Amino acid sequence: MRAWLQADRHGEMAWMATNPARRSDPGLVVDGARSVIVLALDYDSEAPHTQEAMAPGHGWISRYAWGTDYHLLMERRLKALARRVVAELAPPEFDARREFRWSVDYGPVLERRWAEEAGLGWQGKHSLLVDPERGSFFFLCTVITTMLLRPDSPQTDHCGSCTACMDACPTQAIVAERVVDARRCISYLTIERRGALTAEERGWVGDHVFGCDVCQDVCPFNRFSGPSGEEELAPREGLVAPSLVELAELTEEAFARRFRQSPVKRAKLVGLLRNVAAVRGNQGVVVEK
Repeated sequence: MRAWLQADRHGEMAWMATNPARRSDPGLVVDGARSVIVLALDYDSEAPHTQEAMAPGHGWISRYAWGTDYHLLMERRLKALARRVVAELAPPEFDARREFRWSVDYGPVLERRWAEEAGLGWQGKHSLLVDPERGSFFFLCTVITTMLLRPDSPQTDHCGSCTACMDACPTQAIVAERVVDARRCISYLTIERRGALTAEERGWVGDHVFGCDVCQDVCPFNRFSGPSGEEELAPREGLVAPSLVELAELTEEAFARRFRQSPVKRAKLVGLLRNVAAVRGNQGVVVEK
């Protein structure tokens, strides 16, 4: 992580460089931390993958953003888990406010590293966690606590000589095994990057208006990935390969309605419209400035 930050591969995500030591030392997040609990939630569906669903006049929204914002769903479950763990396992003097901290993916935590140690999978060459039985289409969240819990065994790396994800990346953003340069990553460009895109970046966006799934689509282990069964994560109408014309005509009010409690709201309307204009340009549609 330190080498990644020193190479400026985090782009405009300045928060990643804020006090990086806390991300690698749970004891700096919770004083006296002794255990990290890592949990996963599947989000895959039966809807087609990127190349199977794309057609001229349409853009791509990453499959993780087709349903309700996963933060909302996982936060509710983490609160319930915290109450149950504290009630059943914590000693009488346990102060949950100081000794039990949970987060989805906004906390200063190296989720994938701890998930690997907890046996939930291994970090694939695209840098995402991969489980041998369910692939990589799942979210992670963590709990850091002072309670001493029995650890699970770390997962074994099964990538072997496969480089499918690295070979398929449209922008060659995976610059080395398990090293992604965010500045070239379509997910970063369409979600985290603010302001105008350069001509080169507009070309890199391709058909993507929010996020990218290509490196996961080609992963052999995602052949075993099945529908999550979570109703709130099921694809909403109009989010699988949506019409570019419809997106381009969104007003602030229509954007708020269509993407209510959706991860797409992170890009804001101005960012989404910027991405739509780039995609239409890439598809040969003349877009007025």
